[in-house]
Amino acid sequence: MRYLVLVLALCPLAGPTYGQTGVPLPVGQRVWVRTATASGRLDAGVKGTLEEVTRDSLRVRPPGAGPAVSVWMGAQTQVFVFTGRRSSAGRGAAIGGGVGVLAGAVMGFAGGEDCSRNEFLCFDRGSLAAAGAVALGGVGLIGGLIVGALSSHDTWARLESRAAVGPIVAPSRRGIGLGLSVSF
Repeated sequence: MRYLVLVLALCPLAGPTYGQTGVPLPVGQRVWVRTATASGRLDAGVKGTLEEVTRDSLRVRPPGAGPAVSVWMGAQTQVFVFTGRRSSAGRGAAIGGGVGVLAGAVMGFAGGEDCSRNEFLCFDRGSLAAAGAVALGGVGLIGGLIVGALSSHDTWARLESRAAVGPIVAPSRRGIGLGLSVSF
């Protein structure tokens, strides 16, 4: 009875088996295969349509009329799958707004005056810089939003690796055997 309790307690810790890990790649899927460089960054890699999957490599046909390329799947290789196109509206608004605020503040500061007490109408540097930042920041935000909404970019999702580590609980001649499963 105590072995049954032990097995039931350890079962939730078990990871998926090798055949259950990772997402299978269908032929014809757009993929981007990249490898980590010595500095830890990913290289430009190979983008294209998947033609064949073997045990240790992928055959990818780059866009255009180029020949297919066989890419070795090493430990540092990462595969990204095309998930669609997405609007760049948020990024455009952020960039446009930031540039507008900076330009408005600089122009307002440069156009402001040192006010004396005798002048009727005077705009000091700080007030004019703040007003310029708000005004040109709003214009840049709207302009960047429009430009970003009209442009789009590809989005990619990283494919999960197939490595899995998990406990193994199996009956043996003398009771229950415990072990560790490591698969690549």
